[in-house]
Amino acid sequence: MNLENLTQFEKTGKIEKIKFTFDGIAKRYNIASARFKNAKKLLMGNDGDESVYISAYSELYNSFRILCEVMLAVGGYRTSGNTKGHHEAAINTIWLTLDDESMNNTYSRLKKIGKKRTGMEYGGTFEISSPEIETMVDDVESVLKRVGKEVEKAKPGQKLNL
Repeated sequence: MNLENLTQFEKTGKIEKIKFTFDGIAKRYNIASARFKNAKKLLMGNDGDESVYISAYSELYNSFRILCEVMLAVGGYRTSGNTKGHHEAAINTIWLTLDDESMNNTYSRLKKIGKKRTGMEYGGTFEISSPEIETMVDDVESVLKRVGKEVEKAKPGQKLNL
């Protein structure tokens, strides 16, 4: 975790210091995991139905966003309120909280899902191919596993005040 750069990002006002408990972090991780599993269930046996892709895409996006928020919490931060751009702020911190250069391509691909999701949610066009959603599933699963390892490092009952 790159705490120095998180501190610098905090100065932009997009994230703020806060105390979290292990139970709170684990609960959010489990929500992200459930949303990921729901996306996989939606995609099972799908024959290219766009409405299924839209639902799965939304679940994958939310899973990834929550995982970014979990990692912020592990570092002792959260996004600053429900201000415009708080999802983007959480997603932009993944490079700092899961500081792993081997994951940079994954992070770059996943960062793009926010832009596509915004277009989808607010009346823009939505086009996604089977290979694109398969890559997204693989990418979110990779982040889910990495975040899970970080959450497991904390012991139940301990305050995560890094």
